[in-house]
Amino acid sequence: MEQGKIGDLESLGSTSAKDELPQRGTLLRRAYELLETLGQPAAEDILIQHLFGANGNKNLWTVLLRQTLRSSSLFVETGESGFTREVRWSLSSWQSTQRLLHEVDFVVIDTETTGIRPGPDRVIEVGAVRIHNGVIADSYQSLINPQRRLPPFIVSFTHIMQAMVDAAPVAATVIPELLDFCEGATLVGHNLGFDVRFLSHEAQLLGLAFPIEGVDTIPLARRFLPGLKRFKLDTLAAHLQIQTVNRHRALGDAEVTAEAFIKMLALAQKQNIVTLGHLQRRLQLPVAWSGDITQVHTSKEGHQWSADSKLSPSAVATGRPNGGLFLNPAWKRNFPLLPGVYLMKNEDGEVIYVGKAKCLKDRLSSYYSQPLGYTRKMDGLLQNVKEIETRVLGSELEALLVESRLIKELQPVYNVQLRNYELYPFIKIDVQHPFPRVYATREVAADGARYFGPFRSRRIVDLTIELIQKVFPIRTCTRGMPPAAKPSDPCLRLHLGRCSGPCRGNDDAEAYRKVIDEVCAFLGGAREDLLDRLRRQMLEAAQQLNFERAAWLRDAIHSADEILIGQKLITGAVESNNLYIIYPSALDGHNEIFVVRHGRLVAQRCVVHERETMQAALHELLTYAREWGAAPSIVGKAEVDQINIISRWIHHHSEDRAFFPFQHALEESAAHKQFISYVWGTLEEARITREAGVLAADASRASVAFMESASMVNVASDDGIDAL
Repeated sequence: MEQGKIGDLESLGSTSAKDELPQRGTLLRRAYELLETLGQPAAEDILIQHLFGANGNKNLWTVLLRQTLRSSSLFVETGESGFTREVRWSLSSWQSTQRLLHEVDFVVIDTETTGIRPGPDRVIEVGAVRIHNGVIADSYQSLINPQRRLPPFIVSFTHIMQAMVDAAPVAATVIPELLDFCEGATLVGHNLGFDVRFLSHEAQLLGLAFPIEGVDTIPLARRFLPGLKRFKLDTLAAHLQIQTVNRHRALGDAEVTAEAFIKMLALAQKQNIVTLGHLQRRLQLPVAWSGDITQVHTSKEGHQWSADSKLSPSAVATGRPNGGLFLNPAWKRNFPLLPGVYLMKNEDGEVIYVGKAKCLKDRLSSYYSQPLGYTRKMDGLLQNVKEIETRVLGSELEALLVESRLIKELQPVYNVQLRNYELYPFIKIDVQHPFPRVYATREVAADGARYFGPFRSRRIVDLTIELIQKVFPIRTCTRGMPPAAKPSDPCLRLHLGRCSGPCRGNDDAEAYRKVIDEVCAFLGGAREDLLDRLRRQMLEAAQQLNFERAAWLRDAIHSADEILIGQKLITGAVESNNLYIIYPSALDGHNEIFVVRHGRLVAQRCVVHERETMQAALHELLTYAREWGAAPSIVGKAEVDQINIISRWIHHHSEDRAFFPFQHALEESAAHKQFISYVWGTLEEARITREAGVLAADASRASVAFMESASMVNVASDDGIDAL
């Protein structure tokens, strides 16, 4: 709120007004969210309490409330305006929610823009289709001059040429015409928020307001077309057998969206969704919800107000349905306050999801408040959960590792990231060939070739191979090589200098072998000098004003850096991670000891925190670690996730006093006992520090409690004196 308003409040002597009040936009948003939650008109005293948190001078707060709400077209006032008569406020959008769907006018809009960010990017075309009585009745289309150059990829994507927008009217002419066309109608769009953000920005520059509410056909399709897996406009049109014309032009896309919307309205009406209010309520419910939409609305209204005409607790909470609709509330009582993993099971007892948690109770309780209707995956998971099994573990790190192992063993349908480890791709170089290629494979064989990986995704593999083919002059074709085959015609890569042309028969096998050695060194994460060479070339290109090549080299450096980091995560972990990881166990008075050898977890113990017991366990585990010998030459697919988890844990918790590298203790017998004594001393010191911190915190809480109790005694004494 403006400073002048605050001064006026202070002059009226309101104690609440002395605090700085929220800005008008914040107040409007609070009012809108409250009314949307209630679903019915609200009295002014309810709004005052919710917006300002104020009591006291009712006339003052009533004036402020009315000034705020009357400044926005989102709200409608009903009743007498005097202070002695009751006034209620509604959302203006409710005026149309009770109308039958075939009585409501809809305007389907679409835009073409120069990019994805309103402001830096501008609208270059708008298209709109008006639906009246359930059929397309009118349309509007116009190019807009953005008064700037069009990006080449936009020209290629939309086929809108620079000359076309140069001759088009500016937004100051088009936006008012579009607002007139949309007057009195409900907006519709495919990914409506994208178009509304751009049009609202254009309208704001002109001092106008563009409607912000409407119906998005993407969540609509999720609810009424359950067989559809993807929701792009082309996919939606093909599913509904709608012919597409002039795709990626505003009017063409708006016409396709309008036809799809009409067909989905027909499907909605078959589910007894007959008013605009019903349709909006259905979009607020989970994707998998089924039932009588009229009962949802009625039951909600019946619980908004308590007997004393005050808001009920359920009305204050958000109106959006959450996971509590599906999960048994009695389960909460048995969730432990300890780290571990949880297994969600369906009605057949099959595990459909495995998760991990630092605190099982906190993590599982969050599912009860998880909003529904955002993703099909989460809605489907929660709806199918009939049992939750918890397994308490010693530490969060153990939970991470056990989660990874269980996902591989059980293959739950709702776990995706860690279950497809068998499909991790490799990069293969057949070094036995005189002129080997670099390509992707999912199979590792004992064929004498060099294999690099595994990588976490095929996308990273493709980016890596693409970068190698740009930086190193190696062949990509599969044609035969001379002298076994006839020389081939030169290809584009040869002309660009990206291949030495062994297929022409004029290449030196020894020189090619040196290039392949450089590629192998790069894939092994050992070629930092490659980045230096690329950076020098980028600077040289920039100095020569060859900005296109400089930009390409900049992107190549970014990709190479990302690839080197990813490879070092595996190779560095295998070479460097030979250590104990020791944390206090969830079992009181115990420690969790993880023995990591060559990046892999080779042993784990839960040991009581007692000097002789701990030192004996450390000695035994150190002897066991020595038996592992040198690191395996190949990282297996099943080991990738474990090595990544441990490596990332070490990286993110590098400040913890929990890591004890033991490689030197394996190599030198004299260092063996000294190392074990050092580990115990560090653990004991950490325990003392930790307990001292707990005692200090307890003392602080006790001090606060004592001061509060003393204050209450003083107040009671003063009251007694006053009574005398």
